[in-house]
Amino acid sequence: MRDTSLDAFADRLAGEGFRGEIARDRATRTVNATDNSIYELVPQAVVFPREAEDLNRIMRAAAATGTALTARGGGTGTNGQALTDGVIVDCSRHLRQIVEIDPERQVAVVEPGVILDELN
Repeated sequence: MRDTSLDAFADRLAGEGFRGEIARDRATRTVNATDNSIYELVPQAVVFPREAEDLNRIMRAAAATGTALTARGGGTGTNGQALTDGVIVDCSRHLRQIVEIDPERQVAVVEPGVILDELN
């Protein structure tokens, strides 16, 4: 049986013009249920935003439907930080660009899915 609250979230995302993907299949949810910690939580879904505006669309849809979100950046935090029984927002698939590095100001502008080793 499908979760109607998750259906409402997915419908709202579509209405917002979400361009990324929504994975509700058991395999993706199982892969995202664990990390290197002792914790295990199976999410209801995993969303993969394709562009920065997708993050705003996700937030608006979640606020409107009461959907719990947990962010996942580059996937290098492995102490249970990105585990949830709600919806994981995984930025590591599409939002991985290093936008700008200014060595003089010691500032880097990156998308949230950048792998720290790549930035370093």
